[in-house]
Amino acid sequence: MQQLSQSPNPYCDYDVVRDFVMFFGRGQEVLTLYDALAKHRSISLVGKQHVGKSSLLKYLGSPALQQRAGYHLPQHLFILTDWRDYLTKTREDFFHRVCEQIVLQCKSAITLQSPASTNGVERFRDLLETIKQNNFHPVLLMDAFDRVTSNPEFDASFFSFLRSLAGLNDLISYVTATKKPLAQVCHSAVADSPFFNIFLTLSLGPLTQTEAQALVSVPAETAGEPFNPQEIDWLLKMGGVHPFFLQVSCRYLFDEKRRGFLTGTALLEKVQRAIYQELLPHFENAWQDLVPDDQQQLTREVYQHVQTRHIHQELSKSLLFCRKVRELSQNDTIELSADDIKNALDHLDDTDFLEESKLSKLQYIVLYNSNGTITAANKRGGLVRELLKKAFEQMKPGDVRNDTALEWRLYNILWYHYFKYRLPNHHTATRLGISLRQFYREQDKALLALRREILAIEEAALQQGE
Repeated sequence: MQQLSQSPNPYCDYDVVRDFVMFFGRGQEVLTLYDALAKHRSISLVGKQHVGKSSLLKYLGSPALQQRAGYHLPQHLFILTDWRDYLTKTREDFFHRVCEQIVLQCKSAITLQSPASTNGVERFRDLLETIKQNNFHPVLLMDAFDRVTSNPEFDASFFSFLRSLAGLNDLISYVTATKKPLAQVCHSAVADSPFFNIFLTLSLGPLTQTEAQALVSVPAETAGEPFNPQEIDWLLKMGGVHPFFLQVSCRYLFDEKRRGFLTGTALLEKVQRAIYQELLPHFENAWQDLVPDDQQQLTREVYQHVQTRHIHQELSKSLLFCRKVRELSQNDTIELSADDIKNALDHLDDTDFLEESKLSKLQYIVLYNSNGTITAANKRGGLVRELLKKAFEQMKPGDVRNDTALEWRLYNILWYHYFKYRLPNHHTATRLGISLRQFYREQDKALLALRREILAIEEAALQQGE
């Protein structure tokens, strides 16, 4: 019977870490942030959804995090704001609300009165000047900043004003959190604003392997129900080095172990199914956020079993995310007809044509070239040609070619007409001792046979990562 005295599952944070004891890692990023803020710089924090931007902003003002990083910033006032609140609001709404947040969040360090002015811009400036006169420096933490930069209410003059406060006036520093670099998330009217030139960009990517292992093992051990070494290794494979993927993975295994109904392989298989179903929409969103070139490179790495991922390791080191990548690849399988094959053969020497053909969209072409390096788009035509030749060679019924043997006829039609001599149709028919009418019938069969070999190669490429 389950005991009521059991410790709660420590892995239940979903959108943001609510208890500092569950804030793991980010050691190097924290050092970079504090070093910049100590110099009154502004920072643009960029990272994928659920990678930990909100949690990092939440604890930047924490004395415990500063102590962990070896910093002491008592004169810095950290004001956390969520810009999702301003998605449809005006500039005045912003200034009045931020002034209220500054007064509220800084009351433990300094007594402030909200300025009496009814003008939001004047209230904000007056408040910052009062803070400076008291030898404090405010840091405005702007979570989900990308949600408001598309709001036309926040125009060039708004951002110009913010820049003036952080520039020569040195009244404030900013830390923005966005999924993409600032230049990519702004509406056209403000994209060239000098405001966005004052930021040091800091990418928030994967945890280190040591940080990921601590996130997996320490909370369960603290709760008195530690994971064993095999379970820790399994969890690191499921979640990789993505903090959110790891949280979800640990939560399910922690709960299922306490139920005690399953053990061993049966336990892990059940938990894996549950984790995958919960993370599936997050995998799909993460995939859609990638640019096509990154999707192709990540897919290639998954299928080629690259041990050291070179791109988006917070995604690609998760076995479950890799599973989703393979599913997406198989769903994108190109439907090829005999006519598609014939068109490519008719232009076998035209690399540009082959590059634009249906065959160039095959996963085999996307994933591989002769030495396993990344395939540039302008090389795909050559790869299509090599694929056609490879499939053609797989049609060989034996070692020694024969003009008259029936089993060699389909191969010979393609040999004489496309791959070797480029003979006209009637010359090929004469060479093989068949009528022109029969040649056309046999040619259709040859094209279908070549198509089967191409699809077999494609299937092998897709299955390689399974």
